[in-house]
Amino acid sequence: MTESTSGDSPATGGSSVAPFGIETEFRRLLDRLPAGAYTCDPDGLITYFNEHAVVLWGRAPKLNDPVDRFCGSFKLYLADGTPIDHDRCWMGQALETGSAFNGEEIIVERPDGTRLTALAHANPIRDESGKIIGAVNVLIDISDRKRAEEVQRLLAAIVESSEDAIISKTLTGRILTWNSSAERLLGYPAEEAIGKSILMIIPPERQHEEQTIIERLRRGERIEHYETVRLTKDERRIDVSLSISPVRDDKGQVIAASKVLRDITAQKQAQQAVVALKEELAIQLADLRRLHEMSSRLSTTLELQPILDETLRAAVAIENADMGLLSLCDGEGQGLSIGTSIGFQPEFLNLIHRASSAGACGTCYSERRRVVVPDIEVDPIFEPYRDSARKAGFRAVHSTPLITRGGKIIGVLSTHFRRPYQPSTRTIHLIDLCARQAVEFIENARLYNELRAADRSKEEFLAVLAHELRNPLAPIRNSLHIMRLSGELTSAGERVQDVMERQVSHLVRLVDDLMEVSRISRGKIELRKEPVELAEVMASAVEASRPLIEEARHQLAISLPTEPLTLEADGIRVAQIMSNLLNNAAKYTEPGGQIWLTARRDAGDVVISVRDTGIGIPPEKLPHVFDMFAQVHGMSYRNNGGLGIGLTLVRRLVELHGGRIEARSGGLGKGSEFTVRLPLSQRAVEAPVQKPRKPERSVPLANKQVLVVDDNHDAADSLAMFLKFLGASVQVAYDGTAAIDMVAKSQPEIVLLDIGMPMLDGYEVARRLRELPEGRDLLLVAMTGWGQEEDKRRTASAGFDHHLVKPVDPVKLEKLLAGFSPKDATERVAAQ
Repeated sequence: MTESTSGDSPATGGSSVAPFGIETEFRRLLDRLPAGAYTCDPDGLITYFNEHAVVLWGRAPKLNDPVDRFCGSFKLYLADGTPIDHDRCWMGQALETGSAFNGEEIIVERPDGTRLTALAHANPIRDESGKIIGAVNVLIDISDRKRAEEVQRLLAAIVESSEDAIISKTLTGRILTWNSSAERLLGYPAEEAIGKSILMIIPPERQHEEQTIIERLRRGERIEHYETVRLTKDERRIDVSLSISPVRDDKGQVIAASKVLRDITAQKQAQQAVVALKEELAIQLADLRRLHEMSSRLSTTLELQPILDETLRAAVAIENADMGLLSLCDGEGQGLSIGTSIGFQPEFLNLIHRASSAGACGTCYSERRRVVVPDIEVDPIFEPYRDSARKAGFRAVHSTPLITRGGKIIGVLSTHFRRPYQPSTRTIHLIDLCARQAVEFIENARLYNELRAADRSKEEFLAVLAHELRNPLAPIRNSLHIMRLSGELTSAGERVQDVMERQVSHLVRLVDDLMEVSRISRGKIELRKEPVELAEVMASAVEASRPLIEEARHQLAISLPTEPLTLEADGIRVAQIMSNLLNNAAKYTEPGGQIWLTARRDAGDVVISVRDTGIGIPPEKLPHVFDMFAQVHGMSYRNNGGLGIGLTLVRRLVELHGGRIEARSGGLGKGSEFTVRLPLSQRAVEAPVQKPRKPERSVPLANKQVLVVDDNHDAADSLAMFLKFLGASVQVAYDGTAAIDMVAKSQPEIVLLDIGMPMLDGYEVARRLRELPEGRDLLLVAMTGWGQEEDKRRTASAGFDHHLVKPVDPVKLEKLLAGFSPKDATERVAAQ
């Protein structure tokens, strides 16, 4: 074949070239290499690559393409993982420096993300004059070798860190390796063990096992979990479990063995303990049944005393004791007080009412440990108390501390015997079980009592809060009503008065809602369910909410079914539900917004929706809108945040009706929708009996003799002024004693009496007034900030005719007083 030259040969890049035949042979040589190989021109353009290079790179680059220079790989990294540009690879450095770089590591990343490690052999190619005309790079994949080295290091680390002893040996029994766990378990340092015979750790009577093991290994068998005994350096015998594997050479011949030796001494002991425990548990089965019965009885009560009594009875029965005491820690944790007892005379109980730090019970408590006194006559712990013990009639004591899972001691359980006594292990175990059960039930009972006390405290707090809020509202409302009756306000003054009246009403509504939620949570509200028309309930709700809606200039669109729908419900409460939702929509919609009230029938339910164009509800707050005291929009929004109990009240009332409520919102600025679903009634609404209407007429309080009694001067004076505007003759007393004197002297017809006064409260004043001849015919009205059902029962029991909660609606008070006549009082007295 004729050789030729070419000035644009890709292998030479246009410089002086070797004959074409030589270049061809060079490439054929590279093609036959079991490694990736490629060439570049002086500018780093790839002029040739073999198939191994394509496999190594994971791609085939274009020849003479400026995009692929110096290397056809996707990404390159140094051996330490540092990424590098292609011009800094070994090919680039060979072209730049003219030096050869052989056996240099480089990491190649393929387009699919996989990586491999290669040894680069980059060498410049020179022409006859020594000028660099290109370079060749041979890449040898050493990834398998690197992985093998990593695996070897990993295996060595695993062997060294293993909790088990790992030993290798020849088939003649000579020890080859000895890890740190072998040192720790068998006591020999590695330098003392390696090279020695494995027989040094095998007891003489078991050395025949080694020959059997070697024979099985020669057959290629693996020995799993072989339990035997081995010797330590200090000649202790330990129970071990052996797993032995044959080690083979490259030809598959067994040349050695690797054994894993695990100490199973503790496991053997545990197995023996389990057997003993099973036997013990079988013996105790009858007594455990007794404890189970005790637990069953205690689980039916949360009262502390029955729990103490039952626990002590069980302990006395288990030990066949003659007497027993169960003492509890006092509230300050300073000592013990007797909770219950069996068999002791009252004189002795009075003597030891509070246990001291000595004696069996006191020592048990102070040192938090079991105390057993088998015989008080010889035990020094009881020397100071022997006379008392003799008088009480016991000779031996067994005291067990009552300790919670959290480590807190809450009492001591003691059994007493008229004879010397030493409890058995089984008995102690049963008493411990009894004590643990008692602790759980005592803690539950105490927690229950604490919750009840906390609930009572909450109720008392709410009642006091309502009382303290209502008291200052009373004179404010009275004064505002007097201002309205006087008719002397300017238009600006009337506007201010309107604002103040609305805000007072708002405060009263907040207080009422607070007490309402409290009553519902305690189950104190009873619904008066009857068939009611949906349309009537909706009309009542709209009427109640209309002032707030109109004040904000909202548009209210109402859509109700044309067919009559009947609810089985408390109409007043359903109206309250819808009014609260309408008020909520009005408060959280910017002025001039839109509110929709719609209702529709859905099978046996009615679905009522209140939707608005308001500020909406953030997604993260939506699950919590019905929570107590939730403030979805914060306290600052339009100063209408309220207490955060309105929606809680709504949900409770809906649930009491057997319905459900849901809230939806697209988020902030996208409005809200509340949907209520209530069951329809199967009964029709009875037509009301039509009564002839009486013509309305004004009933002034002229000639009414009224005494106002209140230690709050503002409240008393403002109420008196209001009643005088209505024509009544009014006297004022600021304490109970003065009130009694005024009734005796002036003989008023009506007494408006505050309850919470110093010295003589309203209840006592009422009782004393009813005892007076002048007080029998009085109209006695309680005016107080206390408004719960129990308060109303107390006022009725004290002799009051009516119970009005402050701040009293002036219009309602006027009607009540105007409708009273002495004849009514005479009839009431005659009926008593």
